[in-house]
Amino acid sequence: MILDRQLQFSSAQAVTAAAGSTDTIDFGAARDLGVGEPLYIVVVCTVAMTDGGSDSTLAVALEGDSTTTFTPDSTRTLFTFAALSAAGTTKYARIGPDDMNLRYARLSYTPANGDLTTGSFSAYLTNSIQKYTSYADNLVIS
Repeated sequence: MILDRQLQFSSAQAVTAAAGSTDTIDFGAARDLGVGEPLYIVVVCTVAMTDGGSDSTLAVALEGDSTTTFTPDSTRTLFTFAALSAAGTTKYARIGPDDMNLRYARLSYTPANGDLTTGSFSAYLTNSIQKYTSYADNLVIS
C-alpha cells in the first residue's frame, strides 16, 4: 500500500468527542482526481475506543467544502462509512471522482454513544489497499 503525507486525513488522532480530522486535503482548482483507477479512503482504529460501556462506536463521514473553514453553512457530507467498533478495525470506502467535487476534503468523527474516554484513528486516501487474506491449503495427502 502506498501512502502519501499530502493525502492523509489523520495520523493517530485522539478522538474523544465529535471532531474534524486534523488534516484536510486540498485538491486544487484544476485536477483529474482518480481518472483511470479506483480511490479508497482507509480509516484505522489504532487505539481502542472506550466510553464506560461495551458499545463504543464511531461514525465517520467524508466532508467537502470550497474553503478550509468547513463552516456548517457550506460543508457538504459526501460519503458516510460503516461505524468503527474496535481497535485494529479498518474500514475501506471506494470513492469515485464525483465524490470529491469540492476543493477541500476532511473526515468528520462522531462517537455514536456519547463522548469517548479513549480512541485514536488514522485515515488517508490511497489508490491501493492492503486487503490480502491468507487461507489454509485445501490439500489432502494420503
